[in-house]
Amino acid sequence: MNGTPRLVTTGKELESLVDALSSEEAVALDTEFHGENRYWPDLYLVQLAGSQGPVAVDPVAIKDMSPLGTLLESPHIIKVMHSAKNDIEVLSHHLGVSFASVFDTQLAAAFLGFERQISLARLVNMECGVEQSKGNTLSDWSRRPLGKDQVDYALDDVRFLLTIRRNQVRRLSKFDRLRWYEQEAESLTKSCDDDTALLKAFRKIKARSKVKRDRLALLWALVKWREKEAMNLNRPRSFIMKDHVLGAVAALAPVTPEGLSSLRDVTGGFMDRWGEEIVRIVRESLRSPRKKYPRMPRNNSEPGVSARKDILRIFLKQESKRLGIAPELLVSKELLDSLAKSPPSDEEELDSLMELSGWRKEALGYGIFALLKGELALKISPGKGSNGLEFVRIKD
Repeated sequence: MNGTPRLVTTGKELESLVDALSSEEAVALDTEFHGENRYWPDLYLVQLAGSQGPVAVDPVAIKDMSPLGTLLESPHIIKVMHSAKNDIEVLSHHLGVSFASVFDTQLAAAFLGFERQISLARLVNMECGVEQSKGNTLSDWSRRPLGKDQVDYALDDVRFLLTIRRNQVRRLSKFDRLRWYEQEAESLTKSCDDDTALLKAFRKIKARSKVKRDRLALLWALVKWREKEAMNLNRPRSFIMKDHVLGAVAALAPVTPEGLSSLRDVTGGFMDRWGEEIVRIVRESLRSPRKKYPRMPRNNSEPGVSARKDILRIFLKQESKRLGIAPELLVSKELLDSLAKSPPSDEEELDSLMELSGWRKEALGYGIFALLKGELALKISPGKGSNGLEFVRIKD
């Protein structure tokens, strides 16, 4: 990459950069984008680093970014990123590509005993002994021309990633964790389909628990309508309709414009633009209340759920310490809640949980099932375990 400028601003320079990077084993990658007040974030900078050092690419100046897409889709070049999910989503949307071969240094760190959401700055400091500048954290990346300090700050986000990856791969191999990491990392390049995004939006609506079961199909219809409008207008979901308003409409099911307009936070502007459409959706849903919607577990206030959750947390904390893996990576908060509310009745049912398959089943072994089955007891053991607590097997 000798002769390549620090900031690439023409299609010819981009082609030359991609050509030079195509022979690399691994390339560091990061982006700068703005997602505020948008459904699809706007991409303003792409940072890359190979063996010859970091370079920034300006997608505002370069109209055709397709040469970069060939690099991202190549299975032979490892794309090294930190907290890769958002960057992958932004680049996949803007370039219309499917990523291959991604190494996420944040995910790898979680397999080495660090917290699941460790920052890049902390990782750079621990791995490379460098204190990164935070001066441009809130930069407006849309403004042109970019200042030298902005470019320097952006390049620091890829400058150390290749070194960090080498160190992490060495330690993951040493502690026999590389295979587990690679299994988990497969999900990084699996695109999130529209149904998955809708389901996440549905789950986030806190008012869902207050909606009667025969109105959940209406709530689902409203969630799908809002998603379509947000995509078409490229505006956040909350700009179209806030979650609590969605919940109120589903719970009260107003069948007239007057009923809809009487709800809190339903403005005159909303009524002018979408009032008739929402009333139509409500009426249609009430005529067909048996329409399908995602089956979600409702809040469980059964005695013992809170205690089971606490015991599971202690168990996971101890297993995390034993394995040297972040507890949130072992079992997600959602799965922990589900296990506490409805523990599997037998080992076959536990095996059917995809979230506990693969490397997680190998790591946690029979222990978590024994705990859920009541074969382990928690006892106070001063000086042992986690905070003087120890799990012991109950003898028949």
